[in-house]
Amino acid sequence: MKRGIYAPALVLIALFAASLWNGVELSRRARRLLEDIDRAQAQAASGQWEQTVRTMERGYEDWSAQRTYLHSVSRHDASDGAGALYRRCILYARAADGLHFFAELELLREQLETLPEMERLSLGNIL
Repeated sequence: MKRGIYAPALVLIALFAASLWNGVELSRRARRLLEDIDRAQAQAASGQWEQTVRTMERGYEDWSAQRTYLHSVSRHDASDGAGALYRRCILYARAADGLHFFAELELLREQLETLPEMERLSLGNIL
């Protein structure tokens, strides 16, 4: 191999490694947020609205703490949409409005599940 090819090859390897790490990290963060969503759904289903509100507020705080990272590595419309959904879920939980709460919660779940899928290293995402 010629000497001039080492630097570009190292850059490509570093970019590939960073992309793999980002996919794993984004999946880990989304999984943690989804665990809170599952917990809030179970609490709301059993009529524990005060606990549901606390769980959703804690999830929103966690989301907000990660916002800079998520904005940097994912599409802005996806991360902005999830923030708005969190706020609506909290409002519906405070009102104990199960019909709207569960509908918004399902949209939030889909949004959070989509985040790592959009950034996952796959042929479909490359093309």
